[in-house]
Amino acid sequence: MIIGDISLGSKKIDFLKRKNFKNQKKFKRILNKTGIRTVYDSNSIENSFTLAKKVGKKVLKKIDQNVESLFFVSQSHISRIPSSGSLLHESLNLNKNCFVMDIVQGCSGFPYALIVAVNLINSGSVKNALIICSETYRKYLNKKDVTCGSVFSDGASAIFINKNNLPKVLSTFYYTDGSGAKNLCLKKLKGKNETLFMHGSNVFTFTNQNIPLAVTSLLRRSKLQLHDISYFIFHQASKIVLDSLRDKLKIPQKKFYNKISNIGNTVSSTIPIALVDAYKRKILPINKPVMIIGFGVGYSVCGGIFKFDKK
Repeated sequence: MIIGDISLGSKKIDFLKRKNFKNQKKFKRILNKTGIRTVYDSNSIENSFTLAKKVGKKVLKKIDQNVESLFFVSQSHISRIPSSGSLLHESLNLNKNCFVMDIVQGCSGFPYALIVAVNLINSGSVKNALIICSETYRKYLNKKDVTCGSVFSDGASAIFINKNNLPKVLSTFYYTDGSGAKNLCLKKLKGKNETLFMHGSNVFTFTNQNIPLAVTSLLRRSKLQLHDISYFIFHQASKIVLDSLRDKLKIPQKKFYNKISNIGNTVSSTIPIALVDAYKRKILPINKPVMIIGFGVGYSVCGGIFKFDKK
C-alpha cells in the first residue's frame, strides 16, 4: 500500500495555449522532444519549504502514528544553516526524538531516501519514515532559456512507510560522476542571481549510456531477467529520454511508466508522484518486482528493484 500525496505549484502553465513566444517553430520542436504540455510554477510566496509543509500535512492526516524519521529531499532548500529538514520537522510539529536527514541528490534523491529509510526500519532503528521531496527549480530559470523553461516544474511529494507497507529491496545500484557537474548546475552571472544551466545533449548522452548499465547491474544482483520485472518507474526527465531508454532496453510500453506531459519534470518528486499515481490507478504491481531508477544532476544515478505488498 502506498501512503502518499503530492502538491504542485499554484501557477499552471499550458504551453499549447501560450502564443507569445518569439520563435514559435523552435518552441514547438522543443515541445515535441520534451513531451511536456503543462508545468507548474510556484508563486512569490511559495517555495520548496511551503510546498513540502503542505504535502507533509496532507500525509500526516492519513496516518495515526508518530513519525520517527524524516527525509527532506531537495536542491531548492530555503536554508543551509540551519538545515531545511530541521525547519520542516519543527513546522510539521514532529516528535523531537526523530531521525532527520536532508538529501540533495536531485533526480536520484528519492531512491536514495527510500533505500536508507527501508534499511533503518529493517534494522529496528526506527519504526517508520516520512520522505518528502520538494523542488522549485523554476525560481532559478533564466526567462530566455526556453529549453529549461519547457521542462522543469515546481512540486512536492510525500511517501510514508512503516513495517506494514515496507517494500522489499531485491537489489540496489549507485553511481556518481562529478565530472558531469558542469552540465547541469547553477551559474552565478555577474550582477545577477544564480540561474539554472543545462547542457541537454551531454546530460542525454550520460543517461543513455549509463541507465542501461544500471539496469543490467540491478538484474544481475537480483538474479532476475528483464522480463521478470513487472513495472519500470524511471525519473520522468523528458519524452525523448524516456522513449530512448525504453527503446534501447526493449521494455514493453505497458510495463513502462510515462506520464510526464501534464506535470513536467519535478526533479526529485517525479518518482514518488509516479508511485502515488500508479497506486491510485491500480497499475502498480503488488508483490512483483518493480524497478525504480533516478538519474541526472551530479551526475548521479540511484535505483533498486522493489516489491510492494498489499497491506
